[in-house]
Amino acid sequence: MVGIDAKNKHILDIKYICPVCTLILRDPIQLNECGHRQCQSCFDAEHEITIKCRQCQSETSRTEILLDRGFKNDMKSIPIECFSCQWTGVLNNYQEHLDEHHSNLKCEYCGKEFNSVNKYNEHKISECEKLIVDCILKDFGCNEQIIRAEMEDHYLTEQHQYAIMKVVRQMLLQLSGRQVDYDLSQITTAGTCDLATTQLQELFEMLNILSGVIETLNNDQERLSNESLQIQVTIPTLTEELSKVKLSIEESNAFLEG
Repeated sequence: MVGIDAKNKHILDIKYICPVCTLILRDPIQLNECGHRQCQSCFDAEHEITIKCRQCQSETSRTEILLDRGFKNDMKSIPIECFSCQWTGVLNNYQEHLDEHHSNLKCEYCGKEFNSVNKYNEHKISECEKLIVDCILKDFGCNEQIIRAEMEDHYLTEQHQYAIMKVVRQMLLQLSGRQVDYDLSQITTAGTCDLATTQLQELFEMLNILSGVIETLNNDQERLSNESLQIQVTIPTLTEELSKVKLSIEESNAFLEG
């Protein structure tokens, strides 16, 4: 089970949205370390001893996470627009509407049918191979929308590689800015930053190399495609010439035998 889908979820306050499934919070739990929330079902799906917040990356022990009943009560009056029809109401009445009117749903991307909204949403969130999704680096200039099953191919494209390098450059700039603010007397902290900077610079160099390799592979692929096309064009001509030679040989043999 995942969060709750609604047509207007994108305009709701972000505090009502689960950062894991990106739907409206269902049975919200709160991470005590940072105060952010996520669905209880999304929390249950993680099996680590500590839970890392998707919003701020802080870590909270599983033993310090509790169901936030007060926040769940506050959410009951959230205005909702049904994701599948024109119904509008409040969150407290939404599940009843879904159970009554949308118990049989069909995925618009792959055609698979479902007997509950929850299974339908789980399918779209993590299973449907034909779902069209944004690149995870959309905020860094990789704006292409990709069919989920083709995501790995997209990762090898020049556009995505440039977006990765942009992320690394931004991280290096942020880290450099932080180093200026550090007290030079804090040798341990400075040493840690130096190590992190070195590792990031090495990563950046590797990404540059990877980008060059991918460009070379793309050029090789284009060259091989062109050569293959030329061969396909040449084959009919060679076949015709071979037929003429074969006919000539047969005629010569017939003349010699006659």
